[in-house]
Amino acid sequence: MGSFGKSRARFALLAPLSFGTLCVLAPRTAHALGKQGDFLQTDTLGASVVSHDYKAKTTKNISQVFNLSEFVGLHYYVVDKVRLGMNLQFNERVFPHTPPHVSPFQRFGLLPQVGWNFYGPMFGALVFGVIPRTDGKEKLNLTLQGVFGVSLPLYGRLRASFAGEVPWTYYDHNVLGVTALAGISIRL
Repeated sequence: MGSFGKSRARFALLAPLSFGTLCVLAPRTAHALGKQGDFLQTDTLGASVVSHDYKAKTTKNISQVFNLSEFVGLHYYVVDKVRLGMNLQFNERVFPHTPPHVSPFQRFGLLPQVGWNFYGPMFGALVFGVIPRTDGKEKLNLTLQGVFGVSLPLYGRLRASFAGEVPWTYYDHNVLGVTALAGISIRL
């Protein structure tokens, strides 16, 4: 990996931490977490930190393969602190670069989920994934993901969130990993 690739990887890992520090130190208006009837729109970036493919018997970390994922979602609180939602996942290869005939667009997925704000700003979610595009090809995969994170108020209805995710791909391959996530949400 060249110095350009290393600097992009460092930025991808350090930017959410810097943003998180800013969110904690910035003045903000307190507001309640999700109440029954609230809608929440989310935008999240994520990167796989490490993954192990049990079928291929290989382990990859972020220094070997760096894919940047964007998750765009809409969620509805069915009762206070419990939400149902759907995210769309778009995943692009940052490095190593794909060959010219292979698209860097690696993954597209539909991610229905159930989330729960269980203690103050902390939340968890169980996410089911239907992934019709995997590894840059039209190849179906199914996933189950556990998410644990914290959501911090920024201003008014705007919040920043930081989370860890453990995705398990159980169809086509048997892959277990750890993903770092950072994002923003707005209560509509």
